[in-house]
Amino acid sequence: MAVMDPYPDPFADAPFDPFDPHPEDEVDYYGARASGAEDAAEPIECPEMGPLFVAGGPVQRVLGERYRPRPGQVRMAEQIAALLRKPAHALIEAGTGIGKSFAYLVPAIWSGAPALISTSNKALMAQLWHKDLPTLREIAPRQFSAALLKGRSNYVCQLKLRDMKPKQRKLSSFGDDYERIQAGLERAPSGDIEEMGLPPGMAASVTVDHRSCEGFKCPEYRNCFYEKAKQNAQDADLVVTNHAVLCFNALQMANTALPVRPLLIVDEAHELQNYAIGALSQSLEYETLPALINHPMVRDAADGELRRQAAEYNQAFFAALSQGRPGRFATRWAATGEIQEGLRLFDTLNAISRKLTGFTPEREAEGQFETLQRQALEAVSTVRALSVPEPPAAIRICELIDEQRSGEIGGLKLTYRPLEVQARLQSDLFEAWPRVVCTSATLALGADLTWFQRNIGAYAEGRETALVRIPSPFDYKSHVLIYTPPGLTPAYEGAGEERYLQRLAAEVTRLALASRGRAFVLCTSKRRAGQLFELVAPQLPFLSLIQDGRTSRRDLLDRFQAHGHAVLFATRSFWEGVDVPGDALSMVILDKIPFLPQDDPVLKRQEKLVADRQGNPFNELQLSHAILTLRQGAGRLVRTESDRGVIALLDSRILEKSYGQKILAALPDGRPTRRFEDVQAFFTGT
Repeated sequence: MAVMDPYPDPFADAPFDPFDPHPEDEVDYYGARASGAEDAAEPIECPEMGPLFVAGGPVQRVLGERYRPRPGQVRMAEQIAALLRKPAHALIEAGTGIGKSFAYLVPAIWSGAPALISTSNKALMAQLWHKDLPTLREIAPRQFSAALLKGRSNYVCQLKLRDMKPKQRKLSSFGDDYERIQAGLERAPSGDIEEMGLPPGMAASVTVDHRSCEGFKCPEYRNCFYEKAKQNAQDADLVVTNHAVLCFNALQMANTALPVRPLLIVDEAHELQNYAIGALSQSLEYETLPALINHPMVRDAADGELRRQAAEYNQAFFAALSQGRPGRFATRWAATGEIQEGLRLFDTLNAISRKLTGFTPEREAEGQFETLQRQALEAVSTVRALSVPEPPAAIRICELIDEQRSGEIGGLKLTYRPLEVQARLQSDLFEAWPRVVCTSATLALGADLTWFQRNIGAYAEGRETALVRIPSPFDYKSHVLIYTPPGLTPAYEGAGEERYLQRLAAEVTRLALASRGRAFVLCTSKRRAGQLFELVAPQLPFLSLIQDGRTSRRDLLDRFQAHGHAVLFATRSFWEGVDVPGDALSMVILDKIPFLPQDDPVLKRQEKLVADRQGNPFNELQLSHAILTLRQGAGRLVRTESDRGVIALLDSRILEKSYGQKILAALPDGRPTRRFEDVQAFFTGT
């Protein structure tokens, strides 16, 4: 039984689709697979998993000497095999080292169950696609097909590539780019820009997002790389995708682009809620509308006065948002009440959209015109939603997205976003799919998985949801020291903050010297990472690296590993999804407990929601966020059975506050200490 949405979706009636521009044309194309959704719940025979993972068994034969049989891996595989035989859902926290990708792939492949596997980022997709699936193909009892599906903007647009070719005859730079793209296509016939190795600027010149795609009217539609990727996904036994594609498909398209299959695996499931929020959010930047208003077809369809008014109201709308900024240092604030400037902009855009309805384009421009119409209708829907008061379970957030343009309305972005998505996930994911397995190394608060179950709405009438925690096989007691120094409490104002920063830098310096580099310094903000880099790096005889936005994460990791004694100062993006096994990473330094900023408008609105239902805002929001973030950051340290190192959490509130013990209990079960001498002894072996 579907659950009522606790907040009305202002975009539910929008005539555009954020995943695919022409869903109405795909009814027949997808109908055969989509109509079989009711069959997906039928029981599926699956062999016993234990014999496949034993010493000398198929998995060890293909992985060789590095493989170690692990009871936790077998337990997870058996759990998935059980729900294949009887439809159910499962939330499985599988600690680091379990080998969870094989634990879910083996029962899916050995049973022959058509499955969709979603991960949180491209690196994990690449691991599944390039390593895990080819390895298992060598020992699988049956042949199986697999497909990789990313979002549209990850593939070369054939129309843009076709239009680029004439230009290369005139400009040598275009010729060089064109040749490089063609060489990339020879390496990666899928048209996947990442597989082709295209740099960002070049990739942007030959890709298109859903708003600009001409869909079925495109003259290159039959050659479209993205459409071919979708077709491959329709036909494949196993599909690898990401959470962004999954959530748009489930929450915005009723599973029409990726029809319901017997098994859905959501890896790195701790990120699912954020992607669901993203799928149900809608944004507008100041510079979005001028491109629409000044499009040649809009200029032909709408008179100059109407377009002038639209530009004027767009300016006034964002000026009104800027005036709501609580202070010159604020980068994020809530938009409240009805915004009259936005409603005037809505009326004008609506008039322009109606003008387009009566416009007849040249025949060869019909596809481009339909795309323009969708963009106009989307703009109307978006501006309306952003101009009126939102329901209690949603918020409108204004953000400064370009710090170099602080004080300019051109640097602003306004977003409507839900605060809770559990009802939508329950109705559109867990009620729709017969078997959903959510897994990650970090899902629980302590031993409690029910809070995660509530947050993602993992309930379905007539089906059980198994809550399973499988501990890591690693010996953290012997291999991990957890160090928290006394007397180091964060300060945020004036001279107190400066003294705190100096003490923090001194602590980071002596820790990095004790570990002989080989350390991540993970900070809760870019500002703090930069400050510590400036103060600490000159004191170290090792290579010091900083995540400054100019160097890719992959390049930073490669340099860090190659040096062997480097120190990397980084922010949130290095707190998860990073794998540095071996001695190159022997210490993870965390600058403080990663509580959310108290003045964050989203947090304030969420706290009110929790308080209104008699919950505990601190425990449900601040403490849960801090624990999961710390667990992810600490999880960077021990990636193999032989890894050892120190987790340094430089926040004495761990020792002084009652919640400190809850945080320590949630971290890997290492040996806690507050003595720096123990850190020195750990690295010297004394």
